[in-house]
Amino acid sequence: MKKILLFILLISGTLTIKAQLPWKVKLGSKYVLQTTDEDTEKNVLVLTSSKIGTKNSLTLSYKIPADEKDWVRTVMFDDMNGSTIAENPSITIAKKGTSTVSYFITNKQLKQILKKYKKLTVYFTSIPSDPEKAAMVRVRKVHICTISLQ
Repeated sequence: MKKILLFILLISGTLTIKAQLPWKVKLGSKYVLQTTDEDTEKNVLVLTSSKIGTKNSLTLSYKIPADEKDWVRTVMFDDMNGSTIAENPSITIAKKGTSTVSYFITNKQLKQILKKYKKLTVYFTSIPSDPEKAAMVRVRKVHICTISLQ
């Protein structure tokens, strides 16, 4: 019975990743990307140094599925070689009683990283916080967007 329940959990976790809730990417006060699809060709942000500026931040936000409130999510910035440069940038904001989580990186930090690497791919992973359930889930990077400096 436990094996069947665990199998159903794994299948539902896979389907949840496929049917993602919307992601929003905001640069300063302007939304530059809003998507629900994992599309490496469409989810691309081409930024200039002047557009990034030095004030404010780049904010990634999404809604947490109701059945995954206790899952651990990691946002990763990878370089062109697939090496992770930063995980869970700066500060994670999870307002009590809401189902929206935001990650942000200051524009100054973003500009420094983009000057060094030219192109970043932003991914997230999601696993249950329960170690027994986490051991049974296949972790896969889900593409949010690709950011490049022009």
